[in-house]
Amino acid sequence: MNSRERLYARLEGKPVDKIPNMNIVMSLVAKMAGVTYREYVQDYRKLVEGNLICAERFGFDSVNVISDSMREASAYGSNLTFPENGAPFASPYLLADGIDISRVIRFNPLDSPRTLDRIKGVELLKQKTGTDYPVIGWVEGVIGEVANLRGVNELMYDLADEADDNDRLLRELVDIVFEHQCRFALEQIEAGADIIGVGNPTASIIGPRLYEKYSLAYDKAMIKFIHDNGAKVKLHICGNITAILPYLKQVSPDILDIDWMVDFKKAAEMFAGVKTSVSGNMDPVSVMLQGDLAHVEEKVLECANIDDPTVLVAGGCEIPAAVPEENLLLMDKLLYK
Repeated sequence: MNSRERLYARLEGKPVDKIPNMNIVMSLVAKMAGVTYREYVQDYRKLVEGNLICAERFGFDSVNVISDSMREASAYGSNLTFPENGAPFASPYLLADGIDISRVIRFNPLDSPRTLDRIKGVELLKQKTGTDYPVIGWVEGVIGEVANLRGVNELMYDLADEADDNDRLLRELVDIVFEHQCRFALEQIEAGADIIGVGNPTASIIGPRLYEKYSLAYDKAMIKFIHDNGAKVKLHICGNITAILPYLKQVSPDILDIDWMVDFKKAAEMFAGVKTSVSGNMDPVSVMLQGDLAHVEEKVLECANIDDPTVLVAGGCEIPAAVPEENLLLMDKLLYK
């Protein structure tokens, strides 16, 4: 089986020769391509090159255009700083001084340099891999993108302020972001993405009540939009999402990443029988980066041996660039039946 066949069979609970290896890598991609992080996030050709090297060398079962969370923020009008070996960031945030909708650019993903670069990355990965690998595009989830425009701290105040005027402005911003995130996802699907990754880290820190009020409906609608346009969805919410797992069953992504601080077995049990495969969840640092081979084997097998024919295996979040190669090679070897 090739990687695309393997993943799609596993999502349906069909027999596979290997549990798909779904590690998330970004800094490792830059390292394998021999470039700085700054170059990696700004040149889709280097991103593609590094992804192909990683997939071949370490047995990863997907290729991915994930790089940083600020692609769309740039298109909305944020000014970004690009450290040589760190993720780009906005300082100040576009809406740091308040929700001024007039400052938010309604962008075309094909006209904004950073969103276009990602679309070109999808297109080139599809050209290079054909049907051998699933190509994963990437967008930010709505509430996560609002945090990228407003700043996490300021957004927390917004969510806590239930005054009518504040709620109206916040919902207007969320509606604008939802529309544009969907359009960005669509352009990547049309460029060849088989799966759209949706990154929504803020969802893990706002609590169940606010997640239900401000994020749930948009997550469900975005995933329905992606499904309606022919792609699958991989939802990634960093952190401890235990409290919102019941809501995420309603969201119904095809793949749900489970970070290392969540009980992976319990998450698999919760999603058994629904059309969502849980993916995870070794600690990227204490296991994959710092662990010896015996520790890596123990933790990988804990995930791989869960009695669920749809479970996928990956680090709970991004695998660091300094991870020992022997740990990654052992992990992939352990996933074969």
